[in-house]
Amino acid sequence: MRVRTLLAGLLLPAVGALAQERFGLLHSNYGGTDITVLNPARSAAQWPWMDIRLVGADAFAWNSLVAWTGRDRPMIDELRSNGGGSGGDLVMRSLHLSRTHRANVSANVLGPAVSIALGRSSVGFGIRSRSYVSASGISPELGRFIFEGLNYAPQHGVRYQDHGVRVLGAAWTEVGMNYARILRSEGFGMLSAGVNARYLLGHAAGAFQITDLDYTVYDTARIDIHEFSARYGFAAPAINAGTGWGADLGITYERTLDEVNDHRPHRGGAGCTPLRYRYRVGLSLVDLGGLRFAQAEAGTVSAGALSIPDHGDMRVRGIEGIDSVLAGATNWTRTNGMRIGLPTGLSLQYDQRLADFAYVGVAAVHPLSGRNSLGLRRASAIAVTPRLETRYAELAIPVVLHEFDLAKPSVGLMLRLHGVVIGTDHLLPFVSTRDVHAVDVYFRVRWMIFRSPACGNGKRAKSGSLAHRSGNKDMVPCTIPGSGK
Repeated sequence: MRVRTLLAGLLLPAVGALAQERFGLLHSNYGGTDITVLNPARSAAQWPWMDIRLVGADAFAWNSLVAWTGRDRPMIDELRSNGGGSGGDLVMRSLHLSRTHRANVSANVLGPAVSIALGRSSVGFGIRSRSYVSASGISPELGRFIFEGLNYAPQHGVRYQDHGVRVLGAAWTEVGMNYARILRSEGFGMLSAGVNARYLLGHAAGAFQITDLDYTVYDTARIDIHEFSARYGFAAPAINAGTGWGADLGITYERTLDEVNDHRPHRGGAGCTPLRYRYRVGLSLVDLGGLRFAQAEAGTVSAGALSIPDHGDMRVRGIEGIDSVLAGATNWTRTNGMRIGLPTGLSLQYDQRLADFAYVGVAAVHPLSGRNSLGLRRASAIAVTPRLETRYAELAIPVVLHEFDLAKPSVGLMLRLHGVVIGTDHLLPFVSTRDVHAVDVYFRVRWMIFRSPACGNGKRAKSGSLAHRSGNKDMVPCTIPGSGK
């Protein structure tokens, strides 16, 4: 079985009906432009003076419906050989805490970006392309029909009802700006706030949302639809298929080891040394906004008392084909244009210093899209991430619960050497033969400049070399540590 077979299995819920958060990199004090993705306030007191991202990419896929099991060898051997087979089969997963099946697939290609500290403020700019598919609200019975097909005899003759089934996808490029500022630094506490604003250029989108579905599959041929109502939309791929806006909002609070009265990062004196903290807590709203596809085909449909005598012989091609199947029992409203919401989420982050260079972070993400909305659904997750970090090297081991699935925790690994990062939030499938229900990998190539021009090269200046003349506006080291004066 090749890797593409696994990916087909992970996408099965979306076909039948993007690391998403990069938890290994999320808490890093040397995470550069990545630290603002889940909380834009993080850049306000960033430890490098300037971070330049050259290129990056990540991919994430997770589902609760199917798993690849019974493999002969780890996935990394399969990727190395680029051929042969490692055996195994696709099987249905058991449903745990959630009452419905869900799936998320995302992929990002990251272009150039920069983040620079300007005293109590910081600014950043960047570009990235994103694609995202989410499926949710799929009942165990509907999931069985998706996996086994409508010929699955044990469910024949039983009337089923489904509500709030959603399958949505979109691809877009975004150009964004980050601004963050230290609002208050006094005593041993520092409060910061930040915002990301992005212009979105949509490339393609598709949405199908079932409000109500009441049906019976009688045998290998006949289906009766007792009630059906849904919304749909489709925007054909194009460079400028749609446009929109997005935003993130966040705040952070740091309990510091030293006093931080009027702290100004990278502005001489105490500001030239990274501000150490006992703990940091953050709260954020991410991916607010959406895309508008003006030329999309969209509409609503409702049907009742509809009988399909032979579902195995249905040949549906395009809107006209669907119309012919549902003719006579359908109320159909068609429109031009569709809006699709970004995968909005609420996030809480906490990072605790254990000792010099040793930390442990906790982060939780919860989706905010409604069950009957045409908004991409962000996967819920909680992660605990211990890490060791220095300027030039970092190691993190995130333990992640996707959709709070206690039976299937993911263990990841992130390695950073200066600005080169490679990581995954789901390592074990690459190095073991355990069941695979998720795939996750990311990398970054960045360059960090740690000291600002105001701080020089870090060596102590000779006596008199920084003599200040009246009226001279050159920066000099602080005379009172932490005062910024």
